[in-house]
Amino acid sequence: MNDKTWHKAKELFHEARSLPADKRSSFLDERCLNDKELRDQVEEFLGFYDSEFLESSPLMNADKLLENDNFAPGRVIGRYHIRELIGTGGMGQVFLADDSELKRPVAFKVLHEEVAGDKERVHRFIQEARAASALNHPNILTIYEIGAFEGARFIVSEYVDGETLRERMRSGLTSAESVEITCQIATALQAAHSAGIVHRDIKPENIMLRQDGLVKVLDFGLAKLTEADNREEVRNAERGMRNEEVDLIPHSPLRTPHLKDPHLTAPGLIMGTVAYMSPEQARGQAVDSRTDLWSLGVVFHEMLTGESPFKGESVTDLVTSIINHDAASLDLTTISQELKPICTKALAKDLKTRYQSAQQLLQDLQGEKKRMEYAIQQTPYITVSSTDEMKTQLIRRRPTLSAEYIVTGIKRHKLATFTSLALVTFLAVGLSVYRYNGESPDSADDALLPAISFATTDKDLKISRLLTSGTVAHITISPDGKYAAYVSEKSGGQSIRVMQIGVSNDVEIVPSAANRLKLLNFTPDSKYLYYLQATTGPGGSIFKIPVLGGAPMQIAQKAVTGGAISPDGKTLAFFRYDESTDSVLLILANPDGTNEKTVLMSELTYCGSNPAWSPDGSMIACTTYNDGKQPYEKLIGMKTSDGSQVPLSEQEWSKIGGVVWLADGNLIINGNERSDPLMKPSQLWLLAPNADLKRLTNDLNGFSDVSSTARGDSMVALQSKMVRNLWIAPDSDASRAKKVVTSSGDIGAGPQWTPDGRILYTSGINDTGDICIMNEDGTNRKQLTSNQGNNGSASVTADGRYIVFSSYRRADNKQHVFRMDADGGNQKQLTDGDLEWGPKVSPDGKWVYYGASTPTPGIWRVSIDGGEPVMIAPAPPGSLIDISPRNGMIASYAFGRGPQSGVNKISIISPNGKAPIKTLTLPSTAMWPFHWTPDGRAIAFGDSRNNGANIWRISLDGKLDKKPITNFTMEKLFNFSWSADGKKLAVIRDTSVVDAVLISIIK
Repeated sequence: MNDKTWHKAKELFHEARSLPADKRSSFLDERCLNDKELRDQVEEFLGFYDSEFLESSPLMNADKLLENDNFAPGRVIGRYHIRELIGTGGMGQVFLADDSELKRPVAFKVLHEEVAGDKERVHRFIQEARAASALNHPNILTIYEIGAFEGARFIVSEYVDGETLRERMRSGLTSAESVEITCQIATALQAAHSAGIVHRDIKPENIMLRQDGLVKVLDFGLAKLTEADNREEVRNAERGMRNEEVDLIPHSPLRTPHLKDPHLTAPGLIMGTVAYMSPEQARGQAVDSRTDLWSLGVVFHEMLTGESPFKGESVTDLVTSIINHDAASLDLTTISQELKPICTKALAKDLKTRYQSAQQLLQDLQGEKKRMEYAIQQTPYITVSSTDEMKTQLIRRRPTLSAEYIVTGIKRHKLATFTSLALVTFLAVGLSVYRYNGESPDSADDALLPAISFATTDKDLKISRLLTSGTVAHITISPDGKYAAYVSEKSGGQSIRVMQIGVSNDVEIVPSAANRLKLLNFTPDSKYLYYLQATTGPGGSIFKIPVLGGAPMQIAQKAVTGGAISPDGKTLAFFRYDESTDSVLLILANPDGTNEKTVLMSELTYCGSNPAWSPDGSMIACTTYNDGKQPYEKLIGMKTSDGSQVPLSEQEWSKIGGVVWLADGNLIINGNERSDPLMKPSQLWLLAPNADLKRLTNDLNGFSDVSSTARGDSMVALQSKMVRNLWIAPDSDASRAKKVVTSSGDIGAGPQWTPDGRILYTSGINDTGDICIMNEDGTNRKQLTSNQGNNGSASVTADGRYIVFSSYRRADNKQHVFRMDADGGNQKQLTDGDLEWGPKVSPDGKWVYYGASTPTPGIWRVSIDGGEPVMIAPAPPGSLIDISPRNGMIASYAFGRGPQSGVNKISIISPNGKAPIKTLTLPSTAMWPFHWTPDGRAIAFGDSRNNGANIWRISLDGKLDKKPITNFTMEKLFNFSWSADGKKLAVIRDTSVVDAVLISIIK
């Protein structure tokens, strides 16, 4: 705004304020003619006047500002050339200036001369600069410099070429536009709140919309650090102060009470514009981040309806309306049914009912945004308010297709272009916006973010949902924490998508494919993504693709893990299964896959997740079974120079699902301690090499696919809650199956039929697993073991006399095979090794076969009455077995561990042992569980096709059935068992609720 317009606006304001409110509109129509800028400025002055904020109005100092030519247009201050006055507020003036050194336009904000001597206001002026500069984010105004000139203080920031949200609202907004704008504001608040900063003055005047649609949040002059404000509240309490003892005053920089600590704000002080204040803010109480969410809720309501949800003839009436409102009294009749819950929750008077974080609000908004992308909205009329008149405007429907949106935008802004370029423009703009958002310079704040350490507890971790259930199969976070890449699983195949964390941007970089995609991994510079794609042969192929999309490049074949790049970016590592030697190979290569080098060949070492490089690039973490005295799994480091192994910890694990090696040398483990029953959810742990183990999560839900930023300040993972249902299918006919039990913990493992038609299972309700029995309809449940260890893998003799099972006993920290009577009595330990599992009884009831790790990994047997165990065949560690009901033949499956990982083979072994009689090769989609069919002539197994819901069969001659045995369409297969007569099939199926979550450190 130039000086002439400023003086004219001031003159019109003085004339208009003397008129009745209902006469002002016609007066401005006559005097302003078509000068929108002039009218907007006059209406802004009238707004200050009507809101009783005249004492903080820029008019109080207008004459002095204009007379002071220190910052008049044309002046040069350092490298800044003042061009023109573009705005004025209670704290100072804002000029458009040119940065002669960096050749860019800037906003030059100057503190009013009259208040420059007020220390508290100077502090707030500086606080605005510090708060905003600490939040380097695409949706927050960027601060370039703070300084002083001839006794005046100034802030230099980026210049936003656009309009305020207030100005934009006057032309009307669609619901889709309102949702998009609110998403971007919520994203900015999420960044601020994560840094402990509360804005406290969210309103349309502090929101700018760039011409390209990017939203900018301005004016952190009222911002406070949450922890600091809490400390002040404590100090007030210690001084005997009460909130109501501090004056309840309207927002005015001239009426700020003096505080002992100038960096803090006392409870009782109202900060912010009244119409957007939260109830706690209006009461003068201490506030936290939820006050910003309230203010954003008011703004959102105003965008959707054109009106504030709260009204009053005066400031006092307005404050009373805010404080005493009831959610039921909100007028949401003009808001779409889908958006009403969001508005209601954002404007909840009760803090506990309101949104607890910007991330929660953002998730709901993004969900609604996705719905809108596929729905055609109605064309509504809304009422748009100004300070002194009400206007009814038609809101044109926003096209739902992106190409249509561009064409509409071209027409709206009357830009000359060719319609044939619309789609190209969409792709180019979409990519550039994504690139812009993705390359926001956040690194300056990284050193300030807390990282995981041994002081971290589960209370220090904030878990927020990134993506909704049912859509994500695998996920990983980039080292710089800006991106998350994930496998989107939908009917017909899987695709890989990349999202910017905290922003609604989400792009597909690998289109949907029938082959399985998994084990994603970013390069250290966060520019490329490696992933594993299943193939028809053993293992899969590793591909590399730019994070922002491009043509995938095949890097390696026959890999059983994804690729991981060394910290220096020069070496690719992955594991490969070698059929000729039946071994796992550690392969090092150039990042493009050339110059492969084998540094390790081992039958007893494998990596269930992507290789985890040490910070110095000297070794890779993985899992081993190579010592008979070792527990089920142990963590080792393999030196990349020669493949030698270095123990990283003596910790014993039942299962290690993944490893992340942090920059400080500590490791994050995703798994279960050996002392935990296998049915318990996998948790996250922090491990210092050759030192302590610390549990990071203690959740009823399980975690998988964990990955971390380079510093360890944020992680992403899949969080899952499993509900297991027991179905009984007569004649294996899934169409006639009946669900008899629904359990969220009672059924941990099983089922196993008894000869009399009852079902054995392991309960996961207690801290330990206990073997239970029930009727096939789920009634008459009875617990057979009682807190004597973690018990499972129950198997019953053909005559129903004995039940054999494995049990982990804390007394000796070992897992053995036990026998008990059918009623749970007379328990007897049959084996005495370090680790023995999965017992099965021979058809004649004389022998118990099981897997063992000592003294040699393999398949062992012992008499049902006890005695000296005998190994009958070697087998990879972790191998599971099943016994044919017809002739006692043994089927052995490696269950995706050791050298068998990545391949699916079942060995058929004689009851007397020795070499396998034959080997069956299953399809690459095969998975555990597996069992002999009732006739003993085929192997039935689970299969990952159709979401892993069904059971398939392969005959002993190697012929695979063309159709599955069952035809379930929902839930995932967990385990199954046929009744003794083969006429009934008991199936445990999982309903898995899986969310992709962001785990951040909050202190």
